[in-house]
Amino acid sequence: MLIPAQGQMLIGTRIAIGIPKGTYARIAPRSGLAYKESIGISGGVIDADYTGEVKVIMMNYGKKNYQVQEGDRIAQMIIEKIDTSGMMEVDNLRITNRGHKGFGSTDLWPKQTIAVEQVQPIMCQLYANSRENRLFSESDIRRNPWLLQEEVMVSSAMISKALLQEYKPELLKEVQNVSRDDMDWLAREATLKDLITRGKELLTNWQYKNGFSYFKNGLYIPANDVLKTKKAKGCHDSKVAGHFGMEKTIETITRDFYWKGLTEWINDYVRSCDECQHNKSPRHARWGLLQPLETPCAAWNSISTDFITQLPESQGYTQIMVVVDQFTKMAHFIGLPTNATAKDVANVFLREVWKLHGLPTESYLSWMQNSQGNFGNPYASC
Repeated sequence: MLIPAQGQMLIGTRIAIGIPKGTYARIAPRSGLAYKESIGISGGVIDADYTGEVKVIMMNYGKKNYQVQEGDRIAQMIIEKIDTSGMMEVDNLRITNRGHKGFGSTDLWPKQTIAVEQVQPIMCQLYANSRENRLFSESDIRRNPWLLQEEVMVSSAMISKALLQEYKPELLKEVQNVSRDDMDWLAREATLKDLITRGKELLTNWQYKNGFSYFKNGLYIPANDVLKTKKAKGCHDSKVAGHFGMEKTIETITRDFYWKGLTEWINDYVRSCDECQHNKSPRHARWGLLQPLETPCAAWNSISTDFITQLPESQGYTQIMVVVDQFTKMAHFIGLPTNATAKDVANVFLREVWKLHGLPTESYLSWMQNSQGNFGNPYASC
């Protein structure tokens, strides 16, 4: 389409849009088109109830015709929210200077003059104590002796001192006392001392200062659950910590402390926190449906084995091996010593269960935490 010089034309865009309720769209000109081609856009709005084709009134203020090509960017649309909050109907409006003089009366009113006064700049040195604050004018910059001398605001030495960790003497004394029972802690201390004595480089990330070992600038804590729990409570249970999750709690503790198996220990601690269990929602996927075991077709074809451990010693036994038939619910209770191995369990199984009922086709086994070896290996030799 051709817009003649000093003329205007209604241009269709072949675009329809639905405006959300409570808003309206305003058609605005593009600054590049107005600057280069002297093309303006007449004011217009699109209400929320209009869903027809959007059309733009283009006005050519230039001295030459303007050709509108398909695909040209001729205008822009701005979505604005209509705010009707706080509106109320009144009988009279407040009296103003312009009153009822109508539109265009701005220039008829005498212009107000603004008094400008040149003020000398003032420099202020602020301190934590307001009584120590100092004020200086422009004339003081080159004459005041305090301003002429250089003052170090922040230096690398100050930053290093601020980052230096300080541990309470009570904590260091407690670490020293409980470290006597931790052989790993003592062995690490001996290794670091030996390297220092021989003038060799210390192990990576390890330091030894004032009788204490440090790993990545964190104090090495001995294997003492009471001391670990005390540090974990301060970094997890306190109001300042706010019961962070596992990763944040680990990050907070490792700023100042370290001990063997720290990650696993903290994960268990956070997982067992009573307040976290009550107040935090689980973020994992929903648990699946329970899958019941298949009902066996005969007695002693399918068995389950479990262990009751850490019992008071009786006749040399501290554990009970429980073997239950899934079909008849008949059970055997067999005593085991504390240091029973997989081979010992297999031999007991052969003697107490296999000789009476034969070898089952299915076996569900809950294995002991301190067992060693493979339960099935002894069967292979039978």
